[in-house]
Parts: sequence; C-alpha cells; structure tokens
Amino acid sequence: MNTTIYFVRHGEVSNPKEVWYGRLPGYGLSEKGKAQIAQTAAFLAGQHIDVVYTSPLLRARQTAKIISEKLHLPAHTSKELLEVQSSLQGTPFATVKTFDYDIFAALGKAIVGETIEEVASRQRNFINKMFRLYPEKRIVAVSHGDPIMLVSAISKQLPIKNISLRPGADAYMKHGEVYRVENIEGKQLRCTSIFTPSSL
Repeated sequence: MNTTIYFVRHGEVSNPKEVWYGRLPGYGLSEKGKAQIAQTAAFLAGQHIDVVYTSPLLRARQTAKIISEKLHLPAHTSKELLEVQSSLQGTPFATVKTFDYDIFAALGKAIVGETIEEVASRQRNFINKMFRLYPEKRIVAVSHGDPIMLVSAISKQLPIKNISLRPGADAYMKHGEVYRVENIEGKQLRCTSIFTPSSL
C-alpha cells in the first residue's frame, strides 16, 4: 500500500467584509463552513486515517478539530501547510479578482511575500516528509486553496504559474473538498478529487 495524503481545504470562512484574508488572524469558520466540514469528517471516517496535520491558521485549526474529533486522532500543525504569505492580505476580493487572484510576489511586482515557486516548494517538502515519516499510512492535511491547487498542478506537471491554479471558478477546489494524493511507483504523484460536501 502506498502512503496516501488526503488534502482538505478548510470550510467556508466568516468574512463579512469580503476581503482576501491570507494569514490575517481571527478568520474562523462560518456556520456553513462547520456544516461542510462535518460532512467531510464523516467521509474521512471511512478512509482509515492514521494521522492528521493542519495549517496553524484559525480556519484550518477549526476544520482539523472537527475532523480530529470524528476520527479520534490528535491534530499536528505544520507551517508548510500555511496559506500564501502576501502583502495583499486584507485587500477586497473584488480587487484581487481583477488580476485573477495573482497574490504571489515576483520580480517587478509591488507585492511583498512568497513567490509561487516558494509555495510550491513548501508543498513538495511537506509531501516528501509525509512519505518519509509515514510509509504506507493515510494522512489528512488541512490546508488552503492555493497551496492545494499547487499540489494538483505539480501532480499534473503543469507550469508553476498562477494560471495553472485557476482552471475556472467551477474547477477551483471547493471548501471542504478532499484531494487524494498518492505516490505512484515512487515517481509520479497522482492527485484526485474524491469528495465535495453537498450544497447547504
């Protein structure tokens, strides 16, 4: 059996000002978000999970808590699962949408923070660490949309560019959705969407 990582996007966030919150403190799950993750946790309860990891941000920790309580497992934190660090945090979503949510730092841009390559490197490091530490185990990793979309892009061998993360609103990872990542014959990652909470 291969080591398998179940990447989970946190549930919907309470965000009345509709800003891209990034790593800002205090952004927790909405009631809808909690209900979404209750569905996700029920699904994961049938997957024989061995270990749970989470981003240290509030919305991810709240997501992991719901899952951990359902699975009767502790949740470990990993900074490698954090949301993108970007000086655009706090910017209205309406503004960020005008440049296709490209919140990454890069040469010639005024944005301060992580480059997309640095975020991709974090995801590779986390995956490699899990494969090394937990051979033939099943791991839940609660993270955020862009980092997990980068995992998908890496698995498909797409260019590490913003456009590779934005296949369209309908194809972008949903809140509470689960992507299963497996190491095929020790070489190629396979990333598959296996669960999405029903509409609430």
